[in-house]
Amino acid sequence: MDSVNADRSLVGLKAPDQSEPSSQYRGGLFDTHLLERAFIALLSHRNWVVGCIAACLAIGIIATFLTTPLYTSTSRIEISPQAPVETDVEGAKEKNLTNEVAFYNTQYSLLESRSLAERAVRAGNLLNDKEFVSIYGLNEQDEGFSNSESRQRKSERAAKILLDAVSIAPVRTSSLVDVSFATPSPALSARLTNLWVKQFIAANLDRRYAATSDARQFLEQRIGGLRRNLEDSERELINYATNNNIITLQGRADANGRTTVERTLVSGDIEQVSQALSAARDARIAAESQLNNSFALADASANSAVAALRQRRAELTADLAQLRKIFGEEYPEVVAKREQLESIDRAVAAEAKRSQGINRETYNSAVKRERDLAAELDRITGKYRDQQTRSIEYTILQREVDTNRQLYDGLLQRYKEIGAAGVGTNNIAVVDLAMPSNSPSSPRLFLNILLSLVAGLVLAGGLVFILEQLDQSIRDPAEVNDRFGLPLLGAIPRVDPQHFEALLLDKKSMIYEAYLAAQTNLTFLTHHGAPRSFLLTSTRPAEGKSSSALSIAHVFASTGKKIILIDADIRSPSLNEMLEIENGRGLSNYLTGSEDLDHMIAKSDQFGFDYMLAGPTPPNAAELFSTSRLGLLIEHLQKEYDHVILDSPPILGLADAPLLARCVEGIIYTIDSSSSSARAIKSALSRLRQSGAQIFGALVTKVSRRNEIYGYGYGYGYGYGYGYGADKAPERAN
Repeated sequence: MDSVNADRSLVGLKAPDQSEPSSQYRGGLFDTHLLERAFIALLSHRNWVVGCIAACLAIGIIATFLTTPLYTSTSRIEISPQAPVETDVEGAKEKNLTNEVAFYNTQYSLLESRSLAERAVRAGNLLNDKEFVSIYGLNEQDEGFSNSESRQRKSERAAKILLDAVSIAPVRTSSLVDVSFATPSPALSARLTNLWVKQFIAANLDRRYAATSDARQFLEQRIGGLRRNLEDSERELINYATNNNIITLQGRADANGRTTVERTLVSGDIEQVSQALSAARDARIAAESQLNNSFALADASANSAVAALRQRRAELTADLAQLRKIFGEEYPEVVAKREQLESIDRAVAAEAKRSQGINRETYNSAVKRERDLAAELDRITGKYRDQQTRSIEYTILQREVDTNRQLYDGLLQRYKEIGAAGVGTNNIAVVDLAMPSNSPSSPRLFLNILLSLVAGLVLAGGLVFILEQLDQSIRDPAEVNDRFGLPLLGAIPRVDPQHFEALLLDKKSMIYEAYLAAQTNLTFLTHHGAPRSFLLTSTRPAEGKSSSALSIAHVFASTGKKIILIDADIRSPSLNEMLEIENGRGLSNYLTGSEDLDHMIAKSDQFGFDYMLAGPTPPNAAELFSTSRLGLLIEHLQKEYDHVILDSPPILGLADAPLLARCVEGIIYTIDSSSSSARAIKSALSRLRQSGAQIFGALVTKVSRRNEIYGYGYGYGYGYGYGYGADKAPERAN
C-alpha cells in the first residue's frame, strides 16, 4: 500500500491521508474553512436572513412607539423557611435542601396567585380608587348587568390587571424577594406594591393558623378509627392462625413494611423428608448395582475366605498345567490336583451365592425405605398444599394488618409534628417599602432597537444553522475531499432507473461519459495504471454501488480490457437482477470448497465482460470471507484478466467489506449525493481505515441540478462537459 501511495505522486493524484480527514482542517486553515462555509450558507439562505432581521427591527420599533410609558416601584421582602433544621448528616442535608427549594418555589407561586390579587382588590378598595379606575378604564358601566354582577366583573378585571402588572424577582443566593408593579402612574405603582406585600403577609398568617387547627381536628378523628381497625385486624390474624394450625418459622418485612412468610413448620418437614428420600434413593441405586454384579461386590467386600480360595486355585492351576505338560492327564498327582481344583471351584461358587443373597436382602431393604419415605413425602406434601390453600386468607389478613399499622403510624407521626410546630411567628418580613419612581422604566428605544437587531441576527443564524444541519447531503461533489478526506474519482448524474441500461450502452450519454471520466481517473492511481483488483462499497444499500460496479466494468471492457466482475454481496446479490438472469452457482460455492470455476464464470455479451454471480446465500458469509480462498481466487483471476472488480456489501452493520478489502489493492467508496448520513459515512470510513484498507477515492452518485448551486465551477462541468455534443448530428469525414 505504501508503494501505491508513493507512485501516486508520480502521476499527479495525491494519495489521501488515511489518518486525517483533510489538510484544510489543520492549523489556521480550519477557521478559514469554517468562515467560508458559514458565508456560503448565509449567502444561499440570504432571503431568510434579511427577512428575519427586517421583521425583528420592524416589530421592535413599532412596539416601542406604541407602548405606554410605565413606572416601576419595587418592595423587597425576606422569606425565611418555616422550620430550619441544623444537621450534619449528608442525606438529611440534601433532603432539607430539596424541601427548601420546594418551599421557596411555593412562595413565589403564591406571590403571583389569583387569590392574592382578589384579596388585594378587596383590601385596597381598588374599585373605588379614582386613579386606578381611571387609568385602567374601570369607570365605564357594563350594560345588561345588574350592579352586583357589574361589580363582580370589574373585580375580576381588576384582579387580572394586578396579575399582569406584578413582577416577582428572587434575589440570587438569598432569602430576599423583590416585588414590583409597573403602571402608568408612579404613585399608583408604589401604593399597589406595598398593598400587595401587606396582603401576602396577612394571607400567609391566615393559612398557617387555619391549616394547623383543621389538621389537628381531622387527625384526632382519623387516629382513633385507625387504632380500632389495627387492633381488630391483629386479633383476627391471630385467631385464624390458631384455628388452622399455621405455625410460621421464618418471615421478613420488605421495604414497604409488608410482612412476608417465607417458611412454615410443614415446609420444614418437607425439606427434611426430601433430603432423607434423596439419600434412600442413592442407597437403593447402590444396592441395585451390587445385586447386578455380585461377584465383583464379593471381591470388593474383602472376603478373606474367598480371597484365600482364589489364591489357592491359582496356585493349583499353575501346578496342574506344569504336571500335565510333563506327565499327562492320567498321572495320579494330576488327577488329585484336578479334584482339588474342582473342590475349590465349588467353594467359590457357594461363597458367591451367599454374597448374592446378602446383596438381595440389602436391595430389598433399600427399596422398602425409599417407598416409605416417598409415601411420607406425599402425605406431608398434601398437608402442605392444604395449608397453602388456607394461607391465602392468612396472607390477606397479614396484609391488612400491615396496611393498618402503616396508616396508623403515619398519621400519629404527622399529628406529633403538627402539635410540635404550632402556629409560630410570621416568617415574612418587609425589608424595603416601595417608593414612587422618577423616570419611566419602559420603553427604551435604543435598547429595543439593539435587542431587535440581536434577536434578528440570532433568529437568522439559528434558522440557517437548522437548515444546514437538516441538509447533510453532498451538495458539492468536491466536498468529499474536505469532509471525508477522499479524492473525487467521479460524479455520476441522476437518471431514471428504467433508462439506466440504455444510457449506459449509449456512449454519447452523460452516464457513460461520467463513468468513462471515473475510469480515466482510475488509471492515474498506481504506477501500472488502474488497479488490477479493487472493490466498490458504500455506507448503506441503494447508493449506486452495484450499478457503478457494473458500469465501470462495462467501460473498462469497452476500452479493450479483459474484465471480470464478481458479485461479492452474497447476502443480498444484485448482479443477477441487473443482468436479468437467475442466481446460480457462484462465489459462495467456490468459498465453500468447489473448484469448478469454468461453470461459475460466464460472459455478458451485452456489456462485454465476464462475471461471477454471488451464488446461494450462505448462513455464514463473514466466516467464508475470513478464509484464504478469496485471495487465492483473485490471484488466479489476475493471471487471466486485466482487472478484477468486486461488488462488495455495504459497510455499516456488516464485517464483509473490511474482510474483502484485504484481498484487493484498494477500495472505491460510493456515496449518494442526496444522502443525509454524513456521520454514518465517517463511521464507515473509520472502520475501513482501522482495518488497514487502501481507499482510492470516492464516487459520488445521483448528482442532480441542485448540486450546481453549491459547486463553484463544478456545475459548469456537469451541465456542459458530460452532455457536450450529445445533441449534434455526427459530421461526415472528408
